[in-house]
Amino acid sequence: ISQNVQKQYEENPYPRWISIERFIPQNFLIHLNNDIQPNKIEYNNKFDNPNVLIAGCGTGRHPIANSMYKDAKILAVDLSLASLAYAKRKSDELGVKNIEYLHADILQLKDLKRKFDVIESSGVLHHMDDPIAGLRVLHDILEPHGFLKLGLYSETARKEVVKGREFIKSKKFKDTNENIRICRQLFFKEQENLSLKNSIQSSDFYSLSSVRDLFFHTQEHRYTIPQISKILNDFNFEFLGFFSLHPSIKHKFSDHFPKDKKNISLENWHEFELNNPDTFLGMYQFWLKKK
Repeated sequence: ISQNVQKQYEENPYPRWISIERFIPQNFLIHLNNDIQPNKIEYNNKFDNPNVLIAGCGTGRHPIANSMYKDAKILAVDLSLASLAYAKRKSDELGVKNIEYLHADILQLKDLKRKFDVIESSGVLHHMDDPIAGLRVLHDILEPHGFLKLGLYSETARKEVVKGREFIKSKKFKDTNENIRICRQLFFKEQENLSLKNSIQSSDFYSLSSVRDLFFHTQEHRYTIPQISKILNDFNFEFLGFFSLHPSIKHKFSDHFPKDKKNISLENWHEFELNNPDTFLGMYQFWLKKK
């Protein structure tokens, strides 16, 4: 599976990007608290010079954005050499000096004999043959005081994508450029029958590499919030909060669950998602720490 995923991203490095908004560097905990509000982590000096791992950095947009963590040392890892080459070129172009790039599989990272204060792996584990094996590696190389960011696909929010993938399978389309173009035109024509409104309105629908990632990916796992809750309990992780949500969503959640002051009850979030199935259209993105 890793070799198939690697082949896909060698041919179509992801994500496609040219420019990036950058800010004055701030302490990592400031960024964390902005993400997980209304929850909050108290300041401690263990994150004044954090060692950060980006497990699955793609074309570098993620680690370069994280260079805003003040005085951080960042190791960015990916399977795809083509993606890493673009990441390195953009880092040099933007004058980013605190990122080291490494060509490796997540399952190899224990061989580094290093631990990290912060690990981020967004949109990566769900493309592995065994995501739990990948999470176990990340858990083991995370410092006891560390924080882990994950991004996983939602079974509820990706119902459109599942329909699209079933349509592709029924038509026996391959992941060639020609087939992707033909398929995309059929999706336009059949969007009402296939209920693909959200997918077609997504920016990912307008480049070959993004459509390949969205509908033709060689491997995809999806999760429900109860499944995530069980995984976190098995690993003894504490859930700190979802992020990358429009502020109105958290306001709406707080209105529905006023007793959940920190917005951290996964049981409540499951109920909320069932009533608002488009909440996690991109993916579940959330922060954890070891209990």
